[in-house]
Parts: sequence; structure tokens; C-alpha cells
Amino acid sequence: VTAGEKIPHKRDLPLRGLAPFMPRLMMHRRDEDGFTHCLLFGTALSELFGRDLTGSVLEEAMALEDSTMRSISFATYAAEHGKEAPFCRYVRGTFNKKTGSKLQFESLAFPYVEDTDRSMRSIVYVMPMESISYGDSLTPQFSEQSVHMFHPDMQRPDWLQLASAQQTTKI
Repeated sequence: VTAGEKIPHKRDLPLRGLAPFMPRLMMHRRDEDGFTHCLLFGTALSELFGRDLTGSVLEEAMALEDSTMRSISFATYAAEHGKEAPFCRYVRGTFNKKTGSKLQFESLAFPYVEDTDRSMRSIVYVMPMESISYGDSLTPQFSEQSVHMFHPDMQRPDWLQLASAQQTTKI
């Protein structure tokens, strides 16, 4: 996959600058069959789930209905932008707690180019929207309720521009 000028290579990612975010970062790649392989699962995320999901296939951590909806979101994006198009992806969803209740999360994924094979990968920041009780943890299951995908070389979506503008005015 050839990236546009705006897609950073892995070597260009400021990993030291990202250090404060690393515990909640995940890095993954999608294969030709549409499965998402977790390459890195941050320590805070591993702690929440009670295990490191590095090396796992994310769709296997979803119910069939949720996995199907995830595939549809990627297929819809590919139909509009092309199968090999890079993507940014905002998700609002839920994780399942072992106690049976749900924990809402948000995530935002951005593309990067893996230097060794020039493939497109994603770096994802995952933010649980609340803390969990002492002794509770998450099952490795999640669902995506709201998904917004956009091409990184195009103008930011209005909802993201609005959020950026609000952050700028607060500073």
C-alpha cells in the first residue's frame, strides 16, 4: 500500500512524545480477509482486560452480530474510498465487565505506514469513559455502537473540527 504524503511512517512517529498515552494505545493491522490483528496492546488496556491481547484477532473478541457490523463499516468505507485507502476511525462502544454490566469507551484510530513492508497500519487511542470497581475487570468482548470513518488526506469531518476548535478555545 502506498501512503499519501500526510500518512506518517512508523519511524516518524514521536514514540517518546506518545509515552504518556502508550498505556492506552493499541496498534493493529487489517489483513486481506478483513481481520484486525492486534500488534500492541497497552499496559492499561491489558490491566483492564486482565490479559494482554497482543497477537489476537479483534473480531474474535466480538459477538458475530458486532463483528458483522464492524465488517460492514469497513466495506462501506472501502466502497467510497477504495479497498486500499487509509482511514481514520472514531468509535464509541462498550466493553463487557465480568460483573455483567457495560463500560463505555471511545477510541480514535489514525493510520501509519509500517517501514518494513510499506503496509498500512493503525495506531488507536482507547479511552474508557469511567473507571471500574476494585476487583472487577473486563471480558475480552466489545461492541461498537457508533462508528465514524474518514480519509486522513481529506478535510476533517465537521464533528472533529468542532471538537478541535473547542479544545483550542479552552487553552
